Amino acid sequence: MKIFARIVARTLACLSVFLPFMSHAQNYPSRPITIVVPYGPGSGNDMIAREVAQQLTQIMKTTVLVENKAGATGNIATDYVAQAKPDGYTIFLTSTSSIINQVTNPAVKTDLSKDFESIAFAASLPYVVAVPPSLPAKSLSDVVKLAKASPGKLNYNGPSGSVSDYLGTKLKASNNLDMVMIPYKSTSDAQVDVLAGRIQVWFTTAASAVGLAKGDKVRVIAVTGDKRLAALPDVPTVKEAGIPDMFTEVSFFFVAPAGTPKDIVEKLSQSIDIALQSKDVESRFANMSVQVKKGSPAEVNGHIKAEMTKWSDIARNISK
Repeated sequence: MKIFARIVARTLACLSVFLPFMSHAQNYPSRPITIVVPYGPGSGNDMIAREVAQQLTQIMKTTVLVENKAGATGNIATDYVAQAKPDGYTIFLTSTSSIINQVTNPAVKTDLSKDFESIAFAASLPYVVAVPPSLPAKSLSDVVKLAKASPGKLNYNGPSGSVSDYLGTKLKASNNLDMVMIPYKSTSDAQVDVLAGRIQVWFTTAASAVGLAKGDKVRVIAVTGDKRLAALPDVPTVKEAGIPDMFTEVSFFFVAPAGTPKDIVEKLSQSIDIALQSKDVESRFANMSVQVKKGSPAEVNGHIKAEMTKWSDIARNISK
């Protein structure tokens, strides 16, 4: 009996350790989930998050909300989610922009590779180079000529440490140009000044620019990806335009605060994967010039680490 009692005691002890972890995903979700995005309404992050949230609401049978926390090049949102309770009810749709900001801004304390649990990819998209119709430039070479003719007179959008800043820096460095970076909270925030002609060169996501280009509100003169956009087939890539160093594509991915139970992370990952299989999502993404991108938590984690190394090297080379 003593042996039997010891076996029972040990079994109960083991169950007391594992049962809490086993029950996390069984009761999850029991209330609304919030997807935090680091930029304002109309940004690439925002539009992608809202499409996925709509699908997740049906798949996970709970309300999935999108909350915009713009500012400080995405740091406000990043810090907010990193400090949130790791219970799966606050997750973060971030992107390559946050990686660039982390490796180029010494003031950034939150580490995407250490302070979060990777969940899943969401999408990828190129940036574009656009100008207001009032600017007499129909190509990147025209912009280069204008900048050389009027040093310090052409403005482009930031903020510092963003993909936009990187592209502007690359354009300047490759042609020895004097152009002025104007910081904005996001590429969409710069849109008003682009339409008013106060920003002459707009580096933004294809998703933000295609509709405006079709309405003749802006002129898209180059695509930063490796192929032309189906929505704007006459616009050349930066490689075709003669500045291959400006090539870049942005990946969007979901993460949760470090310490989020692995079974909840896995449930979120599987649900997002199902959401991305939706024909509605694929169609709406295509309309935004966005491509569906899928991957496991391990693949996202590997991507974050690889991109940090890549962008750290790029930043060092630019600063030389």
